[in-house]
Amino acid sequence: MGRSTKSQQLRSLIRMLADASEVIIKEWESEDFSSSDLPTAPLPSPELFEARRVMVGALGMCLDLVQEPAVRLTDISCAHFTARALHVAAYARVSDILADADPVEGMSVKVISQKTGIGEQKLTRVLRTLCSIHIFSEVKDDHFANNRASQCLVKNEYLRAWILLHGLEVYTASDKLLPLLLDSVKSKSTSARVTAFADGIGTDQTAWEYLEEEVKGPDGVLAPRPSLELWSLAMVGGGHTFASGIYNDYPWEALGSSTIVDVGGGAGGTSLDLSKMFPSLHFVVEDLSKTIQKAEGVWGRENPEAIKSGRVKLLPSDFFEEQPVKGAEVYLLRHVLHDWPDDECVTILANQRAAMGPGSIILVAEHAINTTVGSPRLKRAPPPLPPNYGYAHQWGNVHDLVMMAVHNGMERTPEMLDSLAKRAGLKVTRMWECRGVIAIAELHIDEYSPE
Repeated sequence: MGRSTKSQQLRSLIRMLADASEVIIKEWESEDFSSSDLPTAPLPSPELFEARRVMVGALGMCLDLVQEPAVRLTDISCAHFTARALHVAAYARVSDILADADPVEGMSVKVISQKTGIGEQKLTRVLRTLCSIHIFSEVKDDHFANNRASQCLVKNEYLRAWILLHGLEVYTASDKLLPLLLDSVKSKSTSARVTAFADGIGTDQTAWEYLEEEVKGPDGVLAPRPSLELWSLAMVGGGHTFASGIYNDYPWEALGSSTIVDVGGGAGGTSLDLSKMFPSLHFVVEDLSKTIQKAEGVWGRENPEAIKSGRVKLLPSDFFEEQPVKGAEVYLLRHVLHDWPDDECVTILANQRAAMGPGSIILVAEHAINTTVGSPRLKRAPPPLPPNYGYAHQWGNVHDLVMMAVHNGMERTPEMLDSLAKRAGLKVTRMWECRGVIAIAELHIDEYSPE
Protein backbone atom coordinates (compact mmCIF):
# COMPACT_ATOMS: atom_id res chain seq x y z
CA MET A 1 0.00 0.00 0.00
CA GLY A 2 1.43 3.37 -1.06
CA ARG A 3 1.93 6.26 1.36
CA SER A 4 -0.82 8.38 -0.19
CA THR A 5 -3.28 5.48 -0.08
CA LYS A 6 -2.48 4.88 3.59
CA SER A 7 -3.02 8.57 4.32
CA GLN A 8 -6.37 8.61 2.54
CA GLN A 9 -7.47 5.48 4.34
CA LEU A 10 -6.48 6.83 7.74
CA ARG A 11 -8.33 10.10 7.13
CA SER A 12 -11.40 8.13 6.06
CA LEU A 13 -11.20 6.03 9.22
CA ILE A 14 -10.83 9.12 11.41
CA ARG A 15 -14.00 10.58 9.88
CA MET A 16 -15.75 7.27 10.45
CA LEU A 17 -14.62 7.23 14.09
CA ALA A 18 -15.84 10.79 14.59
CA ASP A 19 -19.27 10.01 13.13
CA ALA A 20 -19.64 6.81 15.16
CA SER A 21 -18.51 8.65 18.30
CA GLU A 22 -21.27 11.22 17.94
CA VAL A 23 -23.89 8.48 17.65
CA ILE A 24 -22.53 6.76 20.76
CA ILE A 25 -22.35 10.01 22.75
CA LYS A 26 -25.89 10.90 21.75
CA GLU A 27 -27.08 7.48 22.93
CA TRP A 28 -25.18 7.83 26.19
CA GLU A 29 -26.73 11.22 26.85
CA SER A 30 -30.27 10.05 26.13
CA GLU A 31 -30.26 6.75 28.03
CA ASP A 32 -30.38 5.82 31.70
CA PHE A 33 -27.04 4.19 32.41
CA SER A 34 -27.58 3.83 36.13
CA SER A 35 -27.20 0.07 35.73
CA SER A 36 -24.47 0.08 33.07
CA ASP A 37 -21.96 -1.57 35.41
CA LEU A 38 -24.20 -4.54 36.15
CA PRO A 39 -23.15 -7.96 34.77
CA THR A 40 -25.84 -7.91 32.09
CA ALA A 41 -25.90 -4.59 30.24
CA PRO A 42 -29.08 -3.46 28.48
CA LEU A 43 -29.52 -4.37 24.83
CA PRO A 44 -28.20 -1.47 22.73
CA SER A 45 -30.45 0.32 20.30
CA PRO A 46 -29.87 -0.63 16.64
CA GLU A 47 -28.11 2.73 16.14
CA LEU A 48 -25.79 2.20 19.11
CA PHE A 49 -25.03 -1.39 18.12
CA GLU A 50 -24.08 -0.35 14.60
CA ALA A 51 -21.97 2.59 15.79
CA ARG A 52 -20.12 0.33 18.21
CA ARG A 53 -19.17 -2.26 15.63
CA VAL A 54 -18.19 0.40 13.11
CA MET A 55 -15.97 2.00 15.74
CA VAL A 56 -14.39 -1.28 16.83
CA GLY A 57 -13.80 -2.26 13.20
CA ALA A 58 -12.28 1.14 12.43
CA LEU A 59 -10.04 1.04 15.51
CA GLY A 60 -8.77 -2.37 14.46
CA MET A 61 -8.03 -1.07 10.99
CA CYS A 62 -6.25 1.96 12.45
CA LEU A 63 -4.09 -0.38 14.49
CA ASP A 64 -3.14 -2.26 11.34
CA LEU A 65 -2.28 0.99 9.57
CA VAL A 66 -0.19 2.70 12.23
CA GLN A 67 1.55 -0.17 14.03
CA GLU A 68 4.67 -1.69 12.51
CA PRO A 69 3.67 -5.06 11.02
CA ALA A 70 6.37 -7.05 12.82
CA VAL A 71 5.39 -5.50 16.15
CA ARG A 72 1.73 -6.25 15.54
CA LEU A 73 2.46 -9.87 14.63
CA THR A 74 4.57 -10.19 17.77
CA ASP A 75 1.72 -8.84 19.89
CA ILE A 76 -0.69 -11.36 18.39
CA SER A 77 1.77 -14.24 18.80
CA CYS A 78 1.93 -13.58 22.55
CA ALA A 79 -1.77 -12.86 23.11
CA HIS A 80 -2.24 -16.21 24.85
CA PHE A 81 -0.34 -14.80 27.83
CA THR A 82 -2.74 -11.87 28.02
CA ALA A 83 -5.63 -14.32 28.08
CA ARG A 84 -3.80 -16.36 30.71
CA ALA A 85 -3.52 -13.31 32.95
CA LEU A 86 -7.31 -12.91 32.78
CA HIS A 87 -7.80 -16.60 33.56
CA VAL A 88 -5.59 -16.22 36.66
CA ALA A 89 -7.51 -13.18 37.86
CA ALA A 90 -10.87 -14.88 37.30
CA TYR A 91 -9.81 -18.13 38.95
CA ALA A 92 -8.44 -16.27 41.99
CA ARG A 93 -11.58 -14.09 42.21
CA VAL A 94 -9.55 -10.88 42.21
CA SER A 95 -12.59 -8.82 41.17
CA ASP A 96 -14.56 -10.08 44.17
CA ILE A 97 -11.65 -9.31 46.47
CA LEU A 98 -11.32 -5.77 45.10
CA ALA A 99 -15.05 -5.15 45.52
CA ASP A 100 -14.23 -4.23 49.12
CA ALA A 101 -11.44 -1.84 48.16
CA ASP A 102 -11.64 1.95 48.20
CA PRO A 103 -11.86 2.90 44.50
CA VAL A 104 -9.42 5.79 45.03
CA GLU A 105 -6.92 4.17 47.38
CA GLY A 106 -7.25 0.66 46.01
CA MET A 107 -6.03 -2.47 47.80
CA SER A 108 -2.38 -3.31 48.27
CA VAL A 109 -1.06 -6.29 46.37
CA LYS A 110 0.16 -7.64 49.70
CA VAL A 111 -3.44 -7.98 50.88
CA ILE A 112 -4.61 -9.37 47.53
CA SER A 113 -1.75 -11.88 47.66
CA GLN A 114 -2.78 -13.03 51.13
CA LYS A 115 -6.37 -13.54 49.99
CA THR A 116 -5.48 -15.39 46.77
CA GLY A 117 -2.40 -17.31 47.87
CA ILE A 118 -0.48 -16.06 44.81
CA GLY A 119 2.99 -14.60 45.40
CA GLU A 120 3.06 -10.78 45.55
CA GLN A 121 5.59 -10.19 42.78
CA LYS A 122 4.01 -12.58 40.31
CA LEU A 123 0.49 -11.37 41.08
CA THR A 124 1.58 -7.76 40.55
CA ARG A 125 2.91 -8.60 37.11
CA VAL A 126 -0.27 -10.46 36.17
CA LEU A 127 -2.46 -7.54 37.24
CA ARG A 128 -0.25 -4.96 35.50
CA THR A 129 -0.58 -6.92 32.27
CA LEU A 130 -4.34 -6.56 32.58
CA CYS A 131 -4.19 -2.92 33.66
CA SER A 132 -2.37 -2.09 30.42
CA ILE A 133 -5.42 -3.26 28.47
CA HIS A 134 -7.86 -1.50 30.82
CA ILE A 135 -8.88 -4.47 32.96
CA PHE A 136 -8.36 -3.40 36.60
CA SER A 137 -6.63 -0.14 37.56
CA GLU A 138 -3.36 0.40 39.38
CA VAL A 139 -4.34 3.55 41.30
CA LYS A 140 -0.91 3.94 42.91
CA ASP A 141 2.19 1.79 43.14
CA ASP A 142 1.23 -1.78 44.04
CA HIS A 143 -2.38 -0.82 44.80
CA PHE A 144 -5.19 -2.03 42.57
CA ALA A 145 -8.90 -1.37 42.14
CA ASN A 146 -11.72 -2.58 39.93
CA ASN A 147 -12.67 -0.62 36.85
CA ARG A 148 -15.57 -0.84 34.40
CA ALA A 149 -14.36 -4.09 32.84
CA SER A 150 -13.27 -6.00 35.95
CA GLN A 151 -16.37 -4.89 37.84
CA CYS A 152 -18.42 -7.14 35.54
CA LEU A 153 -16.91 -10.17 37.27
CA VAL A 154 -17.92 -9.16 40.79
CA LYS A 155 -20.24 -11.85 42.21
CA ASN A 156 -20.95 -12.98 38.66
CA GLU A 157 -20.49 -16.75 38.68
CA TYR A 158 -21.88 -17.12 35.17
CA LEU A 159 -19.40 -14.72 33.56
CA ARG A 160 -16.54 -16.10 35.65
CA ALA A 161 -17.35 -19.60 34.41
CA TRP A 162 -17.55 -18.32 30.82
CA ILE A 163 -14.05 -16.82 31.15
CA LEU A 164 -12.64 -19.91 32.86
CA LEU A 165 -14.21 -22.23 30.29
CA HIS A 166 -11.71 -20.83 27.79
CA GLY A 167 -8.88 -21.14 30.32
CA LEU A 168 -9.09 -24.81 31.27
CA GLU A 169 -9.79 -27.72 28.87
CA VAL A 170 -10.42 -25.37 25.95
CA TYR A 171 -7.07 -23.67 26.55
CA THR A 172 -5.36 -27.05 26.63
CA ALA A 173 -7.11 -27.91 23.37
CA SER A 174 -5.72 -24.75 21.75
CA ASP A 175 -2.21 -25.95 22.60
CA LYS A 176 -2.87 -29.26 20.84
CA LEU A 177 -4.42 -27.68 17.75
CA LEU A 178 -1.08 -27.00 16.04
CA PRO A 179 0.22 -30.60 16.14
CA LEU A 180 -3.22 -31.92 15.17
CA LEU A 181 -3.40 -29.70 12.09
CA LEU A 182 0.11 -30.74 11.07
CA ASP A 183 -0.84 -34.42 11.35
CA SER A 184 -1.75 -35.50 7.81
CA VAL A 185 -4.37 -37.98 9.05
CA LYS A 186 -5.95 -36.13 11.97
CA SER A 187 -6.18 -32.83 10.11
CA LYS A 188 -8.48 -34.44 7.53
CA SER A 189 -10.71 -36.20 10.06
CA THR A 190 -14.25 -34.97 10.67
CA SER A 191 -14.81 -37.24 13.67
CA ALA A 192 -15.92 -35.63 16.93
CA ARG A 193 -13.51 -38.06 18.63
CA VAL A 194 -10.44 -36.87 16.73
CA THR A 195 -9.97 -33.42 18.19
CA ALA A 196 -7.41 -31.22 19.87
CA PHE A 197 -9.64 -31.42 22.96
CA ALA A 198 -9.34 -35.21 23.03
CA ASP A 199 -5.58 -35.04 22.52
CA GLY A 200 -5.23 -32.47 25.29
CA ILE A 201 -6.95 -34.55 27.96
CA GLY A 202 -5.89 -37.95 26.63
CA THR A 203 -9.21 -39.53 25.68
CA ASP A 204 -10.94 -41.05 22.67
CA GLN A 205 -14.31 -39.67 23.80
CA THR A 206 -16.18 -36.74 22.33
CA ALA A 207 -16.17 -33.60 24.45
CA TRP A 208 -19.77 -34.20 25.54
CA GLU A 209 -19.10 -37.85 26.43
CA TYR A 210 -16.12 -36.76 28.50
CA LEU A 211 -18.02 -34.05 30.34
CA GLU A 212 -21.07 -36.21 31.06
CA GLU A 213 -19.02 -39.17 32.31
CA GLU A 214 -19.26 -39.85 36.03
CA VAL A 215 -15.92 -40.12 37.84
CA LYS A 216 -14.89 -41.32 41.29
CA GLY A 217 -14.61 -38.61 43.89
CA PRO A 218 -12.19 -38.53 46.85
CA ASP A 219 -14.61 -40.78 48.74
CA GLY A 220 -14.61 -43.35 45.92
CA VAL A 221 -18.23 -42.64 45.00
CA LEU A 222 -19.18 -41.98 41.39
CA ALA A 223 -20.22 -38.38 40.83
CA PRO A 224 -20.55 -35.92 37.92
CA ARG A 225 -17.25 -34.68 36.55
CA PRO A 226 -16.41 -31.37 38.34
CA SER A 227 -15.86 -29.48 35.09
CA LEU A 228 -19.44 -30.25 33.97
CA GLU A 229 -20.77 -27.73 36.48
CA LEU A 230 -18.38 -25.09 35.14
CA TRP A 231 -19.49 -25.77 31.57
CA SER A 232 -23.15 -25.54 32.59
CA LEU A 233 -22.61 -22.18 34.28
CA ALA A 234 -20.50 -21.00 31.35
CA MET A 235 -23.28 -21.66 28.84
CA VAL A 236 -25.50 -19.30 30.83
CA GLY A 237 -22.69 -16.75 31.02
CA GLY A 238 -22.15 -16.89 27.28
CA GLY A 239 -25.87 -16.44 26.74
CA HIS A 240 -25.95 -13.38 28.99
CA THR A 241 -23.01 -11.93 27.08
CA PHE A 242 -24.14 -12.52 23.51
CA ALA A 243 -27.68 -13.84 23.19
CA SER A 244 -29.99 -11.02 24.26
CA GLY A 245 -30.44 -9.80 20.69
CA ILE A 246 -32.22 -12.97 19.60
CA TYR A 247 -35.11 -12.22 21.96
CA ASN A 248 -35.73 -8.81 20.46
CA ASP A 249 -34.67 -9.01 16.82
CA TYR A 250 -36.75 -12.00 15.71
CA PRO A 251 -40.58 -11.53 15.59
CA TRP A 252 -41.48 -14.09 18.25
CA GLU A 253 -44.77 -12.34 18.98
CA ALA A 254 -45.92 -13.09 15.42
CA LEU A 255 -45.86 -16.80 16.29
CA GLY A 256 -48.92 -16.34 18.51
CA SER A 257 -49.66 -19.50 20.50
CA SER A 258 -47.36 -21.73 18.45
CA THR A 259 -45.45 -24.64 19.94
CA ILE A 260 -41.67 -24.28 19.80
CA VAL A 261 -39.69 -27.50 20.09
CA ASP A 262 -36.35 -26.52 21.64
CA VAL A 263 -34.17 -29.24 20.07
CA GLY A 264 -31.07 -29.99 22.12
CA GLY A 265 -32.21 -27.21 24.41
CA GLY A 266 -30.17 -28.19 27.45
CA ALA A 267 -31.90 -27.05 30.62
CA GLY A 268 -34.11 -24.88 28.43
CA GLY A 269 -32.54 -21.50 29.13
CA THR A 270 -33.66 -20.00 25.83
CA SER A 271 -37.19 -21.34 26.20
CA LEU A 272 -37.27 -20.14 29.80
CA ASP A 273 -36.50 -16.58 28.73
CA LEU A 274 -38.96 -16.71 25.85
CA SER A 275 -41.69 -18.22 28.04
CA LYS A 276 -41.52 -15.20 30.32
CA MET A 277 -41.41 -12.66 27.49
CA PHE A 278 -44.10 -14.24 25.29
CA PRO A 279 -46.73 -15.92 27.52
CA SER A 280 -48.82 -17.20 24.58
CA LEU A 281 -46.06 -19.44 23.23
CA HIS A 282 -45.84 -23.13 24.14
CA PHE A 283 -42.57 -25.06 24.43
CA VAL A 284 -41.21 -28.58 24.37
CA VAL A 285 -37.63 -28.69 25.65
CA GLU A 286 -35.74 -31.72 24.35
CA ASP A 287 -32.39 -33.12 25.41
CA LEU A 288 -30.81 -36.30 26.76
CA SER A 289 -32.32 -37.80 29.91
CA LYS A 290 -29.64 -36.59 32.35
CA THR A 291 -29.95 -33.05 31.05
CA ILE A 292 -33.74 -33.11 31.24
CA GLN A 293 -33.46 -34.19 34.88
CA LYS A 294 -31.47 -31.01 35.54
CA ALA A 295 -33.99 -29.01 33.52
CA GLU A 296 -36.77 -30.15 35.84
CA GLY A 297 -35.00 -28.46 38.74
CA VAL A 298 -34.37 -25.28 36.76
CA TRP A 299 -37.98 -24.91 35.65
CA GLY A 300 -39.23 -25.86 39.09
CA ARG A 301 -37.37 -22.85 40.46
CA GLU A 302 -37.72 -20.37 37.62
CA ASN A 303 -41.17 -20.95 36.09
CA PRO A 304 -43.04 -23.79 37.81
CA GLU A 305 -46.43 -22.50 36.65
CA ALA A 306 -45.48 -23.07 33.01
CA ILE A 307 -44.80 -26.73 33.77
CA LYS A 308 -47.90 -27.11 35.91
CA SER A 309 -50.18 -25.61 33.26
CA GLY A 310 -48.72 -27.78 30.51
CA ARG A 311 -47.49 -24.79 28.51
CA VAL A 312 -43.97 -26.18 28.79
CA LYS A 313 -43.06 -29.86 28.52
CA LEU A 314 -39.65 -31.41 29.18
CA LEU A 315 -38.98 -34.39 26.93
CA PRO A 316 -35.98 -36.75 26.88
CA SER A 317 -34.88 -37.02 23.26
CA ASP A 318 -31.81 -37.55 21.09
CA PHE A 319 -31.64 -35.36 17.99
CA PHE A 320 -29.79 -38.12 16.14
CA GLU A 321 -32.94 -40.23 16.46
CA GLU A 322 -36.49 -39.70 15.18
CA GLN A 323 -38.08 -36.41 16.30
CA PRO A 324 -40.95 -37.47 18.61
CA VAL A 325 -42.96 -34.24 18.30
CA LYS A 326 -44.74 -34.19 14.95
CA GLY A 327 -46.14 -31.17 13.16
CA ALA A 328 -45.01 -28.46 15.59
CA GLU A 329 -45.04 -24.94 14.24
CA VAL A 330 -41.37 -24.29 15.12
CA TYR A 331 -38.30 -26.45 15.66
CA LEU A 332 -35.57 -24.35 17.28
CA LEU A 333 -31.90 -25.30 17.14
CA ARG A 334 -29.86 -22.80 19.12
CA HIS A 335 -26.13 -23.47 19.18
CA VAL A 336 -26.66 -27.10 18.19
CA LEU A 337 -25.23 -27.40 14.69
CA HIS A 338 -21.95 -25.66 15.49
CA ASP A 339 -21.01 -28.60 17.75
CA TRP A 340 -21.07 -31.07 14.86
CA PRO A 341 -19.39 -31.82 11.52
CA ASP A 342 -21.44 -31.44 8.34
CA ASP A 343 -22.72 -35.01 7.98
CA GLU A 344 -24.05 -35.08 11.54
CA CYS A 345 -25.71 -31.69 10.99
CA VAL A 346 -27.51 -33.05 7.94
CA THR A 347 -28.80 -35.95 10.05
CA ILE A 348 -30.05 -33.56 12.75
CA LEU A 349 -31.80 -31.35 10.21
CA ALA A 350 -33.25 -34.29 8.28
CA ASN A 351 -34.76 -35.70 11.48
CA GLN A 352 -36.57 -32.42 12.08
CA ARG A 353 -37.70 -32.24 8.44
CA ALA A 354 -39.30 -35.67 8.73
CA ALA A 355 -41.43 -34.42 11.64
CA MET A 356 -42.46 -31.10 10.08
CA GLY A 357 -45.98 -30.32 8.96
CA PRO A 358 -46.95 -28.17 5.95
CA GLY A 359 -46.58 -24.92 7.90
CA SER A 360 -43.65 -25.88 10.11
CA ILE A 361 -40.37 -23.98 10.15
CA ILE A 362 -36.93 -24.62 11.58
CA LEU A 363 -35.08 -21.76 13.27
CA VAL A 364 -31.30 -22.11 13.47
CA ALA A 365 -29.71 -19.63 15.90
CA GLU A 366 -25.93 -19.60 15.56
CA HIS A 367 -22.97 -17.36 14.91
CA ALA A 368 -23.18 -16.18 11.31
CA ILE A 369 -19.66 -16.14 9.95
CA ASN A 370 -19.03 -13.37 7.48
CA THR A 371 -15.80 -13.11 5.53
CA THR A 372 -13.74 -10.17 4.36
CA VAL A 373 -15.26 -10.86 0.94
CA GLY A 374 -18.79 -10.50 2.32
CA SER A 375 -22.07 -12.38 1.95
CA PRO A 376 -25.25 -11.26 0.16
CA ARG A 377 -27.25 -12.54 3.16
CA LEU A 378 -25.44 -10.33 5.70
CA LYS A 379 -25.11 -6.59 6.13
CA ARG A 380 -22.04 -5.14 4.47
CA ALA A 381 -19.86 -2.75 6.48
CA PRO A 382 -19.29 0.75 5.10
CA PRO A 383 -15.94 1.24 3.34
CA PRO A 384 -13.06 1.39 4.00
CA LEU A 385 -13.93 -1.35 6.50
CA PRO A 386 -13.88 -4.91 5.16
CA PRO A 387 -17.41 -6.19 4.45
CA ASN A 388 -17.50 -8.22 7.70
CA TYR A 389 -16.49 -5.23 9.88
CA GLY A 390 -13.03 -6.75 10.36
CA TYR A 391 -11.86 -6.56 13.95
CA ALA A 392 -15.46 -6.30 15.20
CA HIS A 393 -16.17 -9.73 13.72
CA GLN A 394 -13.11 -11.54 15.06
CA TRP A 395 -14.93 -13.24 17.96
CA GLY A 396 -16.97 -15.27 15.46
CA ASN A 397 -13.79 -16.48 13.78
CA VAL A 398 -12.12 -17.23 17.11
CA HIS A 399 -15.13 -19.21 18.29
CA ASP A 400 -15.05 -21.12 15.01
CA LEU A 401 -11.55 -22.27 15.98
CA VAL A 402 -12.85 -23.21 19.44
CA MET A 403 -15.49 -25.40 17.78
CA MET A 404 -12.81 -26.94 15.57
CA ALA A 405 -10.56 -27.72 18.52
CA VAL A 406 -13.24 -29.03 20.88
CA HIS A 407 -15.85 -30.77 18.71
CA ASN A 408 -14.57 -30.83 15.12
CA GLY A 409 -17.59 -28.60 14.58
CA MET A 410 -17.68 -25.12 13.13
CA GLU A 411 -19.37 -21.77 12.97
CA ARG A 412 -20.72 -21.47 9.44
CA THR A 413 -21.27 -18.85 6.79
CA PRO A 414 -24.82 -18.44 5.44
CA GLU A 415 -23.70 -20.22 2.31
CA MET A 416 -22.48 -23.21 4.34
CA LEU A 417 -25.85 -23.39 6.11
CA ASP A 418 -27.58 -23.21 2.72
CA SER A 419 -25.60 -26.27 1.64
CA LEU A 420 -26.51 -28.26 4.76
CA ALA A 421 -30.17 -27.32 4.42
CA LYS A 422 -30.26 -28.43 0.79
CA ARG A 423 -28.75 -31.82 1.68
CA ALA A 424 -31.48 -32.28 4.31
CA GLY A 425 -34.32 -31.39 1.93
CA LEU A 426 -34.70 -27.87 3.31
CA LYS A 427 -34.10 -24.32 2.15
CA VAL A 428 -33.07 -21.15 3.97
CA THR A 429 -35.72 -18.55 3.26
CA ARG A 430 -34.63 -15.68 5.48
CA MET A 431 -31.93 -14.64 7.93
CA TRP A 432 -32.26 -12.21 10.82
CA GLU A 433 -29.03 -10.58 12.00
CA CYS A 434 -29.47 -9.95 15.70
CA ARG A 435 -27.72 -7.37 17.84
CA GLY A 436 -24.77 -9.41 19.00
CA VAL A 437 -22.97 -12.24 17.24
CA ILE A 438 -25.95 -14.53 16.61
CA ALA A 439 -28.18 -14.68 13.56
CA ILE A 440 -31.43 -16.61 13.17
CA ALA A 441 -31.98 -18.48 9.92
CA GLU A 442 -35.49 -19.60 8.97
CA LEU A 443 -35.70 -22.92 7.10
CA HIS A 444 -38.67 -24.40 5.26
CA ILE A 445 -39.22 -27.73 3.54
CA ASP A 446 -37.91 -27.65 -0.01
CA GLU A 447 -40.83 -29.10 -1.96
CA TYR A 448 -38.58 -29.79 -4.93
CA SER A 449 -36.12 -31.87 -2.94
CA PRO A 450 -36.60 -35.61 -2.35
CA GLU A 451 -37.07 -36.60 1.28
